[in-house]
Amino acid sequence: MDRRKNESSAKRQILTALIATIPTFTYGIQIGWLSPMGPLLKSQATPARAPLTDNDVSWMAAALPLAAICGIPFFSYASDRYGRKICVILVSLLSCISWTIKLAAIMPSTLIIARVIAGLAAGGCFVVVPVYVKEISEDTLRGALGSLNMTVCKLGVIFVYAVGMLVSYKVNQGVYLAVSGVHVLLFCFMPESPNYLLKIGQEKKAAKTISWLRGLHKDHKIIVEEVHKLKSEQRRYDEAPHVSLLTVVRDRVTFSALRMTLVLMAMQTLSGCFALMNYAADVFERAGTQWSPNTLALFVGSLQLAGSFFTTVSIEKFGRKIPLACSSLVVSLCMTTLATCFLLGTGVVSWLPVAAVCVCILAYGAGLAPVPMVIMAEVFTYQVRARMAGASMAFSFFCSSMTVLFYTPVANQFGPYVVFYSFAAVTLFGVVYTVLWVPETKGKSLDEIQRYWRKNEPTFV
Repeated sequence: MDRRKNESSAKRQILTALIATIPTFTYGIQIGWLSPMGPLLKSQATPARAPLTDNDVSWMAAALPLAAICGIPFFSYASDRYGRKICVILVSLLSCISWTIKLAAIMPSTLIIARVIAGLAAGGCFVVVPVYVKEISEDTLRGALGSLNMTVCKLGVIFVYAVGMLVSYKVNQGVYLAVSGVHVLLFCFMPESPNYLLKIGQEKKAAKTISWLRGLHKDHKIIVEEVHKLKSEQRRYDEAPHVSLLTVVRDRVTFSALRMTLVLMAMQTLSGCFALMNYAADVFERAGTQWSPNTLALFVGSLQLAGSFFTTVSIEKFGRKIPLACSSLVVSLCMTTLATCFLLGTGVVSWLPVAAVCVCILAYGAGLAPVPMVIMAEVFTYQVRARMAGASMAFSFFCSSMTVLFYTPVANQFGPYVVFYSFAAVTLFGVVYTVLWVPETKGKSLDEIQRYWRKNEPTFV
């Protein structure tokens, strides 16, 4: 009984984080939606007035990441101006609009518009949701709950593959609309981020929120100390000059954190795993292995989910650096193996490139996919967290677009081995960068993390 009174409870934090990541689950559905629906929309059995063309489907695929780049600055500003909670709700409202359009108006132009709206929502998924989850979590749970974002996303991908193969087009859209609609209603009962409440001067409400999340009385020592820590951080940055792009560049700590985050995002997206997931069928075909598209998509999604789940349950044990460095190293080895297989041609055993792809996707899901998101939410003050996360995610979406855009022409002109050797080089650099220049943030307060950049000689690595 004494233990329950004196120790923080994780139950409400986990519940709140799971509910907060439902928009990311919906984003996973949007990512995988074209896999089962694309062939249907192009077939004679299409629910549209006429079968869609390859060009229509290509624009639908491109619309989401391009629109996400535009959605990021909006949600970065709105989450600081109007709060994290209302922006999480807005993400699901946009998803509702997207699914409604797909259900009611099945034409190329309207479907592209629906994907644009889904892209705007995607920008919020990777700006607002990680920040909100970080700010409702205590330090000992921050990594595990932060990595939920990618795990839930992969669940969404697997969900759409399974549902897409089992039911009709309209039932599909109805199910996805229901998921987003229920989340809008459900999240109205969730608390606002305590960090944001302190930022707008509602200290008592912030203390009450932390008390509810931790399962402790608001006068408990743990709650008082946490509120005091947040107030000290708030006071320190209230006294600082207005944060602009110029002040971010001039502030050594913030700029160093931003620079590191951008490198981590480049490592994540330029590792080639995003392109590999989009073109896995093409890679297997070039390697002489034929898989059905739905089976391949379901298998690849399951591997990513397994990797992300491993990170969720182990990140507080192993920290951030070890999973990130190990994941980058394994991905580099797999990309090198793939490149060598393509360079040597048919003399290579047929199972080797397949095994390389599978291990690569698994390793990516276990480190390179979730860990940069976790670190991104940990290294900035809450005054700039949303904006810096927005800049990082915009850069990430841009890099993702580039890898997908240039994969086919480069592979066709120079050979796929050139592409995969390039990916291998990026991830090998990522190993070195992680070991030498990425601080371990597990269990550290923001002030402890930022000491890494305040001193010429870091106090911890």
